[in-house]
Amino acid sequence: MATEVSGEPGVLETDAIVVRTMREDDLDRVVAIDAVASGRRRPQYFELMIQRALKDAALQISLVAELEGAVVGFLVVSLYYGEYGLVEPSASIDAIGVHPERRGKSVGKALMRQLRLNLGALHIQTLRTEVAWHDFELLGFFKSEGFGPAERVCLECPVDPTAPLD
Repeated sequence: MATEVSGEPGVLETDAIVVRTMREDDLDRVVAIDAVASGRRRPQYFELMIQRALKDAALQISLVAELEGAVVGFLVVSLYYGEYGLVEPSASIDAIGVHPERRGKSVGKALMRQLRLNLGALHIQTLRTEVAWHDFELLGFFKSEGFGPAERVCLECPVDPTAPLD
């Protein structure tokens, strides 16, 4: 949660950060932040996410954070209104990134604060994400934002049509 800046009642540490809806012209900066943070470039992935956000706003929330007029972070979230025959409005964080030079400056908190406001307006009460087991920095961030282990177990298997099934 956002905290007050010491000595300034009512002023939150996230107030200097502008959080807005992602636009097409944010693509290069989002890809660059993701590449620095993850070590790989994924321009097609983010182009698809931005196009999806522009065309299907009811299914996705995509935000960017700006400091001093420059995009320094982003958040891409998919919205779900049920699965497996159950009505359960929920959201899933697909991608989040903050430029490493801006980490620790409440950029992620500002993105999450705006996301919670948007999800609340949509009456979505559950937010999920997946994190690599060894990504302790990201796990720590999500823990500080109130996340914990889910009651669900994520399962996967290799897709090999020639492999025998046991």
